[in-house]
Amino acid sequence: MKFGSVFNPRGVLEINYKISSIDAYQNVLYTGDEKGTLYRYQLQPDQAMIIQANQAQSKPLTKSRIDQIKVFPQANANLLVLSDQTLFFVEEKTLKGEQISKEKVSLFALNEFSKINQFEIVIVTKKKEGFILQYNQKAGKFECMRERFLLPDIPVTIAFIGNLFYFGISKKNYSVINLDDKQLQVANLIVDIGNNPYLKATDSDEILIITTNNVGIFIGKDGQMKQKSTIQIQNKSIQIITIFKQYLIVLFDTLIQVFNLLDSKPMSDIQLSSSAKCITQTSNHLFYGSSSEIIYLYQTPPEQQIQDLLKQGKVEDALQVFQQYNQNQDASKNQQLEQLKLDCGWALIRQMQFQNSLNYILQTNFEPRDFICLFPDYYYAVEKLESVNPNPSQNTISLIIAKYVQENNKGDPKKSQELKLQAREFLIEILEKKRAILTSTQYAYSMKDKLTLLTSTQIYNQNQWHAIPCEQLLELIDFALIKAYLEALQLPKLKNFLSCNQIYCLSMYAELQAIFQNNKQIEQQQGILARFYESFNKIDLSLEVWRTIGGDSLNQQVQQEACEETTRILKQNPDKNRIFKFILWVFKKQFKTGIQIFYVSESIVSPDQMLKFLEEQEMEADLKRKLKEKYLEVLVLEKQTEEERFHTLLAYSYIDSLFNIFPKDMQPSQIDMKKNQIAGEIYSSLKKYLKNPNAKYNSSSILEKKVKDSWMIGEVILLYGREKRHEEALSQLLNLGYYDWAEKYCCDYTDNLLTKLFKKYKELYFFLESKYKERPTDQQTQYAFTQVKITINNFLKKYATHSQLNALEVLEMIPENWILADQGEDDGLFQFLNSVISHTLHQKRSTKAAFHLSDMDLLNVECLNASTKQASVRITSEKKCAVCSRSIGEKVFVVYPNAVIAHHTCIKSNTVCPLTDKDFEKYFKM
Repeated sequence: MKFGSVFNPRGVLEINYKISSIDAYQNVLYTGDEKGTLYRYQLQPDQAMIIQANQAQSKPLTKSRIDQIKVFPQANANLLVLSDQTLFFVEEKTLKGEQISKEKVSLFALNEFSKINQFEIVIVTKKKEGFILQYNQKAGKFECMRERFLLPDIPVTIAFIGNLFYFGISKKNYSVINLDDKQLQVANLIVDIGNNPYLKATDSDEILIITTNNVGIFIGKDGQMKQKSTIQIQNKSIQIITIFKQYLIVLFDTLIQVFNLLDSKPMSDIQLSSSAKCITQTSNHLFYGSSSEIIYLYQTPPEQQIQDLLKQGKVEDALQVFQQYNQNQDASKNQQLEQLKLDCGWALIRQMQFQNSLNYILQTNFEPRDFICLFPDYYYAVEKLESVNPNPSQNTISLIIAKYVQENNKGDPKKSQELKLQAREFLIEILEKKRAILTSTQYAYSMKDKLTLLTSTQIYNQNQWHAIPCEQLLELIDFALIKAYLEALQLPKLKNFLSCNQIYCLSMYAELQAIFQNNKQIEQQQGILARFYESFNKIDLSLEVWRTIGGDSLNQQVQQEACEETTRILKQNPDKNRIFKFILWVFKKQFKTGIQIFYVSESIVSPDQMLKFLEEQEMEADLKRKLKEKYLEVLVLEKQTEEERFHTLLAYSYIDSLFNIFPKDMQPSQIDMKKNQIAGEIYSSLKKYLKNPNAKYNSSSILEKKVKDSWMIGEVILLYGREKRHEEALSQLLNLGYYDWAEKYCCDYTDNLLTKLFKKYKELYFFLESKYKERPTDQQTQYAFTQVKITINNFLKKYATHSQLNALEVLEMIPENWILADQGEDDGLFQFLNSVISHTLHQKRSTKAAFHLSDMDLLNVECLNASTKQASVRITSEKKCAVCSRSIGEKVFVVYPNAVIAHHTCIKSNTVCPLTDKDFEKYFKM
């Protein structure tokens, strides 16, 4: 049914009677026939013929069929024999029988797991009664125990376990009686009895019950179902169920079913050539009787079972056999299981079940050379393998497939081709998984480590590989993978493989190059060829291919890829000449991609070399300007070069770009940055850069050579401030009428600028006053004069107490003809004087108060110091050290200001109290 036999039948004795019952114990076998004769055979376990037929002993017991024989080990291996409804106690050597009970007996059973080790049997009579007999060893006979109990009907199956008596009545139910209960009441089990009722004790606390549809369930003494898998037996009439070692054996008329008792899994079905009547076992042997012979069931070794199953491709069954024979978990079992899983994988290869094979092989530390050997076209040279394996396997995948197709598909070439494609996919996945392991950081293999990997024990692939370094193994794997990808046209996988991995088969470049160049698919996907060249350190060839791809293609996506790959390669393999040779076309096609090359180390390309290169190349002026500006940004803002000239050049670049859009001589009112996005972005960058405190540009040079007398007023003022040329900055702001800006400028700097600004206000006031007097009707002069007066008035109110304004100097500068009148908040001069006087008085009082507080604090400290110095400590014989608690005695001691005393040898510091940790040096520090 399921897989190879656990047991194999072998006839050991022909008989001339119809056997009806059988039992055995140690080296003796007992049988009974249909005519009431009892037979005794001697076993010879070490002989090929296990039974000594010429020494058979027999004795008639009754004239009717012997229904049951049971060896009673506790009674010197004597027998209990049921024949003609009579139960006999038979002496095992002479076969003489003595009737145990005069009543007609239907069934009897031994107590297989007696609780107190008593030798007991239960007997069921034709009167539907049951009773217990106990064997008295001293008297050599059975004695009746306990009261008899009534049964609803005569059972068809019984079992006696400890103090429980189980029975099943046909077409009714299974029941149990607790024999320790004086009431001896029948309790029904909630289990259907089915068509083939049977009970079998399997353990001291477990019984097997056959229920509906011949399903076997396991019940405990408590009547509850065990947490154990059920068994499914054939829907046939059961002859007998027995237990042999870890097996549960069910005998039918022409069939034996074997189950593993530990996990309830079926082991094998054994079809019988003739009808079987009975079965028995000793500790090492299993026998059953047919109509004409006694047959020995010898156990097939598990190793042989596994090998037979592997040959048939029944790998699950082989694993099941292994698990059933190896229940203990240990290191050796794990090693054996790993070897078996690898063998399972190879067995499935022979069955062309490649995907299932993968599932097993990938659970092992397999040897990839075993699989590369199957594909001779995928290894570089035979000597590469023979150098580490004198006799590599001659089996190839083509030969294996050819044999399989011939046997199963009549040599169909289409099927053969289909299987070869599947085998190639299988090889690719096998090698991918092994490569991932060998290069994984999790396993941390050293490239120089010599690896000894697991190889199959299957007869068609018994390679014996020498250990080789991991790097050499990866060399073989990489070559096979690249070639397999190409042949299978798995170009996306090949592209990813070449892009994401270090390639180890560099020495095999020449052969692979020829394959790439002759592949028509590669001609359509030159990007893969470029990656191939790069992987094998042919950098310039790779860059040439990318330049061709990017230059010829009109597809933006293809261009983008070519530009990105070229820039990446140049950054990863930096060389000045190579960069200058291959980056220009990237600048022209994809500006934003190409500028990534600006991040290359200055030791490869110096700033002067890069700037000279950009200046000398033939390209559009706008592109050249943008490239130069971007390079300076990278150099200054990101690489943070310290050279002033590059900082200044960056500012020049921003300014020149803006003057190209808005000429230098334009009026500020004519410029609207919001209408020109490019100009707005450049101007924003310029302002941000000029305000950057880390910028090291030459502000004087920028001011004089670029922005002075231009529309960039803000930048001019900023640069004046950076150069400390405040007078010029304020003069320009006042000339333009930017009074608020001038005041803000003064507040942003020190140097008492507000005082200087007031002086300039005053000068402007007198200048406009004289012009107004000359032309009192000139509205423009009148307006300017009025604005200055308002500005001065507000200035005096706003900055009267500002830190950048010297009130005394301002008072001295105020003209005598300015009228001081109490005009409230609108009169700036009045408000100025009021605020200055108030602020000055407040400062004076605050200073005086601080002086007195400081003086008082000083006096307190001096007083405390003097008081402390006057403190005294009295030393007596009772005075103890604060550290060791011993008497001070005549030893040198230390006295702290808080009256703590300690031995000089006990303390850690002369200034820190050992009790309070107070540091008096800090406390009394003046």
